[in-house]
Amino acid sequence: NIFSKTTRAIFGLSFGHFNIDLYAALLVPLYPLITTKLGINLAYISLIIALGHLVSSMLQPVFGFIADKLRHRIFMVWGLVLTSIFIPLAIKANTVIFFLTCLLLGMIGNAFFHPQVSALIKDFNKNNPNLSRAMGIFLGLGTIGYAIGPYLSTFTVEHFGQNALLFLSLLGLSSAIFLYFFVPKMPSKDCYTKDNFFLVMKEIMKNKTCVFLTLISTVKSAVSISFGTYIPFLLQKQGFSLETTGLIVTLFFITGGLAAIISSKIEKKITSNGVIALSFLSILPLILIFLYILNSYKYLACILFISTGFFIMLSVGIILVRAQKAMPQNTGVVSGVMQGFSWGLGALFLAPLGVIGQNFGVDKILILMSLIAFLCGLWALKYKFLED
Repeated sequence: NIFSKTTRAIFGLSFGHFNIDLYAALLVPLYPLITTKLGINLAYISLIIALGHLVSSMLQPVFGFIADKLRHRIFMVWGLVLTSIFIPLAIKANTVIFFLTCLLLGMIGNAFFHPQVSALIKDFNKNNPNLSRAMGIFLGLGTIGYAIGPYLSTFTVEHFGQNALLFLSLLGLSSAIFLYFFVPKMPSKDCYTKDNFFLVMKEIMKNKTCVFLTLISTVKSAVSISFGTYIPFLLQKQGFSLETTGLIVTLFFITGGLAAIISSKIEKKITSNGVIALSFLSILPLILIFLYILNSYKYLACILFISTGFFIMLSVGIILVRAQKAMPQNTGVVSGVMQGFSWGLGALFLAPLGVIGQNFGVDKILILMSLIAFLCGLWALKYKFLED
């Protein structure tokens, strides 16, 4: 029934996820432009971006804890409002402080949104054997939104100027109003998180499955963030235009979104550990071939790079669903850990990676992160924590 509470919840929350993640990637292909505008280098901008991600992600488990106790969708609405206003506004920055302030406020909005809506997907699909499929749709549409952001921003800036980026705030604001009226009221919940936040975090960190999932989610986040952040620098050095660079980044994340949507079907055939292994082991060979042929066959190389997005995001839905099942009484907190905390830990890689890129080249960043992912894939094959 397309008008059922569950269907409306999946559609509405996934639509909201699409919108907020669109803003999360809006500035990605514009970082070279912002770097030049602010008069800073690659290492400096990497540090600023890492700080923005870190603040957002460290707050997500806290907001998830609060959301587990609230019977109101306040984080869902205000998360969209904050992000849609301050991320586009960052393009107007003429100082590092102004840029960092806009980035932080936009990221805090992102931190408001994700833990609550991820938990709501599970709550509205209680006892639903198709939870993995619903979560895949939710995460996949978010990734596709993240994918469209880079092309939308570069197209807007190239054709209408930097100020036109501010008009994109209207999309998020109207989406927040839509979600408020369309998404059903929060369902009843059998069990609530314990009163002490630190006790909840301690329990999560004592859970062997959650520790494993947090570590691999951190590596997945680090690879996704570093590839999305640094590939524009490499492509523009190769002579690609700003708009073409944005399109390549967009296609990279779109393939990732499609992977998240179909991952539950692949999981049924090769198990959760098999999906994680396939996801992480495939990245290194693709990146090595991409770099080897980039000078001679630019567009073929870009197709290979775009295909890595599929494998990077293939395991994301499985990781989140498995974590929620491991800690069912703390879905908001554990969602904040898997989507936020691990994303922030992954973003910390940007600080040293910026130094590596500044001194040795962006290609060395891609190789290093692909190698780390490969080792993580071998670990998933050896330790079968997730098998039922």
